[in-house]
Amino acid sequence: MHTLLRVLSFGCATTAFASALAGCATPDRLPEARYVLAEHQVLPLAERLSITYEGAEDSRCPDNARCVWAGQLSYRFTLRVGSVAQAFYLVPGRPGYMSPALRGSRIVLDHLTPPPPRGMANHPPPSYPVAINIYAQ
Repeated sequence: MHTLLRVLSFGCATTAFASALAGCATPDRLPEARYVLAEHQVLPLAERLSITYEGAEDSRCPDNARCVWAGQLSYRFTLRVGSVAQAFYLVPGRPGYMSPALRGSRIVLDHLTPPPPRGMANHPPPSYPVAINIYAQ
């Protein structure tokens, strides 16, 4: 019996980052929901678990320019579990983001929200709000 307890304790202790992200006993699922976030807004999801929307990176061709490459719009986020932080991006038309910390859930961009308008050359839009969905897998 004592050997089994030591093995379980050792298993949680040796995977510090994984246990910080997923926890050794987190059976609860996150609720499915839709969120609209402004830049630098923090979304608390559970105790010691939050997502911060850091902002957008927009390399799309401006409206008043000719470009060789169309570019893309990507949204930067930071997942925090206690003091551990992990950055991730969401890009329209690409799969969402999954992490053990999300307890079997996936974060995706809301496909019904239109992308923000492209800026003019040398004058990018000041901020990009984003809508995300959290789905249980």
